[in-house]
Amino acid sequence: MKNCITLLFLGAMFLTACNSGPTENSALNTKKSESDSTYNLCYSSFVQKDTVLFNALMYGDSIKGSLGYKLYEKGQNNGLFLGKMAGDTLWGTYTFMSSDSEFVNEVTFLRNDTLLVEGIGDRVFKDGKFVFADKASVRYAGVKLEKTDCK
Repeated sequence: MKNCITLLFLGAMFLTACNSGPTENSALNTKKSESDSTYNLCYSSFVQKDTVLFNALMYGDSIKGSLGYKLYEKGQNNGLFLGKMAGDTLWGTYTFMSSDSEFVNEVTFLRNDTLLVEGIGDRVFKDGKFVFADKASVRYAGVKLEKTDCK
């Protein structure tokens, strides 16, 4: 019975994460103690007229959730994020629709206390997705997302 409840919870979190737009952090605060290995993460950035939101469920070192960009005069993208933590660095794929086409981008964030800092660098198209040309040259100088309460 406990496994069924856990599966229902994870399914609901996945659907919530996938349907969230870049205007709300719609996951629930689920971490009950520091020893919990399954919990929600919510981060946001509001700079001038740009909004970036990240809502995810962390389970062990894996993360599944939504990532949304609403950039002034550049449009809006909402999509699915799937990734893993490697120490203090989050690596994953961001799958989203734009102009009736699906795009898959490799993304990375450096996790620092209450911040996620987006990694930037040259990308190449390989095996159907945009990936970093050289992971060692990624600079963590992109969008800074602050940890927020999940609502």
